[in-house]
Amino acid sequence: SGVIAAVIVVILGSAFLIDGVIRPAQAVASVGGQNVSLRDFQERVTYERWREGLQLSQLYNNQYFRSQLSDPTNAYGKQYQQMQDPSLFGKQVIDQMVNAAAIKQYADANGIKVDDAALQRTLGQQFGYDPNPLSATPSPSPTLTTTPLVSKTPTSTPTITPTTSITSTATTTPFPTGIPTLTPGATQQKTDFDKTQADIFTSAAKLTGLSTDRIRQLFIQSVTEQELATKVKEAIAGKLQPMQDEVKVRHILVATEDQANAVLRALGSGTSFAELARALSTDTGSGAAGGELGWAPHGKYVAEFEAYVWDANTQVEAREQRQLTDQEQLDVQNKKFTDWLTQFKKDKNNQTYNTVWQGNVPAEPGLDKFGVPNNLTNASGSSGLG
Repeated sequence: SGVIAAVIVVILGSAFLIDGVIRPAQAVASVGGQNVSLRDFQERVTYERWREGLQLSQLYNNQYFRSQLSDPTNAYGKQYQQMQDPSLFGKQVIDQMVNAAAIKQYADANGIKVDDAALQRTLGQQFGYDPNPLSATPSPSPTLTTTPLVSKTPTSTPTITPTTSITSTATTTPFPTGIPTLTPGATQQKTDFDKTQADIFTSAAKLTGLSTDRIRQLFIQSVTEQELATKVKEAIAGKLQPMQDEVKVRHILVATEDQANAVLRALGSGTSFAELARALSTDTGSGAAGGELGWAPHGKYVAEFEAYVWDANTQVEAREQRQLTDQEQLDVQNKKFTDWLTQFKKDKNNQTYNTVWQGNVPAEPGLDKFGVPNNLTNASGSSGLG
């Protein structure tokens, strides 16, 4: 019996060692020789599910945005779908972690650091804490701003877009004109901030099964990654440029060289470019507009077409310096950064994935933990959105 007991102890000890130590330490990905462990991956997935669950709850509880969750063509609908598919969500998180590691490696090699004071301000702002708040400006309808509780770091796809949530429209004070309302002093604001932060992290711990301290660590890590990515992006892609060279072009996209030559012959005989585009172009979007692609800055098109339209000898509809909208400036900066990040990892040949992550993606906390139905189309009547 003593021998049997000893064998049982060995078996149980081995199982504990495998499940509690060896397995969690397995690398699910590696970038530049730096491994992402299964334990870190699973904890990050759980944390991100909590964070996104809060955002989706805010959207679902606002009638103005609720209908968008059932539309997979917009960002909110995609976010909702990913929460329902652990494999999709896991791929998003593992890409996020790999990109963050690559960005940090570049930052370390180039002396790029996150200023601690700026980081502390950003951490506070995630909870709506600002020792010097600006006055609220009323707006006619709900708007979207960068969310409290952390935006995601860049993924491997060209996104690097801010995560959004709802900001309430400012309302008028119920007090009569001339009677001032009380604004908490700096000490009280800090006390309120500390309590709010502690309450949120405690609630997160209950929903996720992670400790409060681990939630806090993941929160700080996520915000730090975001701040570092912003600094590296500016170092790589430069600051936003309001004026940039642009070209205005049109095209007819066909499948073969013979078809292209036939189009050239038709153009040479006087057939309208717009008519040919509408009739023959496989790019139905521009084809419907007579082949027009509109104005575009550097970096808009695939490499071959990009090189052609920016060749000084190529005849295009127009070239000029044009004013970019704020979104266009961001798009240009983001594309430069994402192209660099992709090439950085490719040049170093330093990104590998271990498929072990695919069978070990946490599915909790689920949407139901945040009061969001798992199937909006059946959640309330025929549409789930009434």
